[in-house]
Amino acid sequence: MEAYPLMVRKRIIELYEQDKTTKEIAEVFGICRSGTRRIRQRHRQSGTIEPRAGRPGRKPKLTPQLSQQIKDFIATSADCTREELKLALNLTVSLQAISKWLKKLGLVLKKSRCMPPSRIERMSKPQERSGTSI
Repeated sequence: MEAYPLMVRKRIIELYEQDKTTKEIAEVFGICRSGTRRIRQRHRQSGTIEPRAGRPGRKPKLTPQLSQQIKDFIATSADCTREELKLALNLTVSLQAISKWLKKLGLVLKKSRCMPPSRIERMSKPQERSGTSI
């Protein structure tokens, strides 16, 4: 959601100084009451009506520098696993996060076609019928 323009913010403060209620001010501008209260609160606490700078929340761990390191590592060893990538670059994130990063970067970890295919075997013996034989 975009911040309210400075002209609207100034006008909200002016209306508060004219002893208008929050409900009246919100109806004049067609905005929510909590938004008008926050503008007044910010003006009271910090003395400014400018919107806050920066984005709240977690900072992404996938930086442009780390993206380049991942691309370089995969270029040298295309058939590595996510675990090998994690160990090689000393990453502290989960394997699922690494998978999301690779998808975001458009990279795929696959065995190269020159590798022999995996051997497929039965995992267990076929089940015999239980019970007694006559």
